[in-house]
Amino acid sequence: MAKPRNTDYLTELKHEAGALREIADREAPGRLVPSRPDVTIADLPAELVRLYGWAVDALASGAVEEGVPEPPPARPAEAETLAAFDASLDRLLRAFESHPADSPVWTWAPVPWNAEFWQRRAAVATALARWDAQMAVGSTAPLPTALAADAISEVFEAFVPVGIRRGPHAEPGGLVQLFAQDADATWFVRLRDGLVSLLDDPEPRTALQARAAGSASDIALALWGRLPFGICDVAGEEALLQSLRVR
Repeated sequence: MAKPRNTDYLTELKHEAGALREIADREAPGRLVPSRPDVTIADLPAELVRLYGWAVDALASGAVEEGVPEPPPARPAEAETLAAFDASLDRLLRAFESHPADSPVWTWAPVPWNAEFWQRRAAVATALARWDAQMAVGSTAPLPTALAADAISEVFEAFVPVGIRRGPHAEPGGLVQLFAQDADATWFVRLRDGLVSLLDDPEPRTALQARAAGSASDIALALWGRLPFGICDVAGEEALLQSLRVR
């Protein structure tokens, strides 16, 4: 897999959080989000309050073996949502400043246990929420290329291995290629017996059963259930691509 450039997660987090907050500040909080029909604009920052709080707790606890419990859903009153979002973002950024990316920190995923996991998680989740909010007002900008590539990698490194896949889906088998053209990055994924494996270098003679090529943003948004894979250049069995979607 071609590795994209390193992402400055904290810079991206601040930028994406600012764009989300701008929309949430001016739009009706009860406005529905088309990309997530059961969610309102007010729900987006509220969800991030929960994630940010979890990240702060994890950073404070270090690499504890017993794990850090996920906090309950954050449901501040609509009038208090943005204040809660601002406060939680400020606490998170201060926690990241005091815990460098390589600091030992518990994670819920089978990845290196360090603070960088939570930096990526917060930046990706915030970018997706910003995109959702922009979708609600009919004007979306793509995810930044490097961050979108990280969002793709996160699917296969963190979410798929722990079974966080989207809804009921068939379990076909085969080799899938995802090619993010603007990031010059490729992911080869094998589905077999209900399991998903990310491959560094598949056998050269192994035939692809499905392929999706497009911008890193479009591929990431398709994997995260925001857009159909038809937004990309798709060849082969689209059911295989659908089986990779996460929530």
